[in-house]
Amino acid sequence: MSKILIIGSGFIGSSLASWLSKWFSVKVADWVETSLDHSIEFVKCDIRNVDALEQVAAGAELLIHTAIIQIPRINDERRLGYEVNVKGTENVCEVVRASPSLKGMILVGSWHTMGERKISGLVDETFGWRPDMVEERARIYALSKVAQESIVRLFAEESLNKVYGVIRIGTALGANMPSKTAANIFIDQALKGEPLTPYQHSMHRPMLYVYVDDICRAFESYGEKIIEGTFQKTGSSLAEVVNVFYPRPLTILELAKTVARDVRRISKGKIVPEVKIVSDPQKPIFKASSKNLIRVNVSKSRKLLGLKKLTSPEEAIAKIITLRLNGAKRRLNEN
Repeated sequence: MSKILIIGSGFIGSSLASWLSKWFSVKVADWVETSLDHSIEFVKCDIRNVDALEQVAAGAELLIHTAIIQIPRINDERRLGYEVNVKGTENVCEVVRASPSLKGMILVGSWHTMGERKISGLVDETFGWRPDMVEERARIYALSKVAQESIVRLFAEESLNKVYGVIRIGTALGANMPSKTAANIFIDQALKGEPLTPYQHSMHRPMLYVYVDDICRAFESYGEKIIEGTFQKTGSSLAEVVNVFYPRPLTILELAKTVARDVRRISKGKIVPEVKIVSDPQKPIFKASSKNLIRVNVSKSRKLLGLKKLTSPEEAIAKIITLRLNGAKRRLNEN
């Protein structure tokens, strides 16, 4: 059974570990103790320590790099963000380069490298990096993701026999998604019967979403190609980058309305939340028509990874609400 090492045990790392452990021997490394399925090996490791990372990676054929100091912590501990996000990524790439067993790696990239404001025209892998076109609170995070991708692609440019891949994902939707994401906040508010509260200045922001199961399918497909040696390198690092997100943008306001509608429908009218737009002093950044300026091309994910059909944000939201309502019913019955 092929061995995969996943660096990072957050929402994406743990989701990938659970999914991939069905077909591969999976080891997860993080500096924070994490509860995982008993079949998944966990090792405590700080990616700032290259020697420790080498030991953890011994025998693995594929490395998946998910580690990142996130918002808001990165704004409070900027040096830590640099050491983990940038130096740590360089360490990961150096370990892959030197390892006799590793055939390649895949970085979890982000659509936020493309910015959020003034996105128009064709969005594909060639769109480019615009880390200053995000909210101020997300700027250092976006710069970190650009730096990570730059490092991985530089190693890809140098390497002839190893794959340094990047899968840029949209904002991830899943039952265990981070608590401070807009989708999670809206679902929590709705299930409590509280109003959903998008802010007026950002309610028309177009977002590119992806369901966590589609992320897992993408990494499974790309990982198999690396392990089996069937990925065709072309000499350009851009060939090793692929975008994975649903090709139709959804605004924050549309997200809130979707959550409210689905909670009402799935609860069979027992919960009827409303959407209440919050006025704030900030000047609106987006217009209702902003999302119509974006044309998303995900043909590369279809061709390279075989992702013929991606889950829409609306389908993903319905699945998450159903799971959470069923979980609440089980807990109620147990008590």
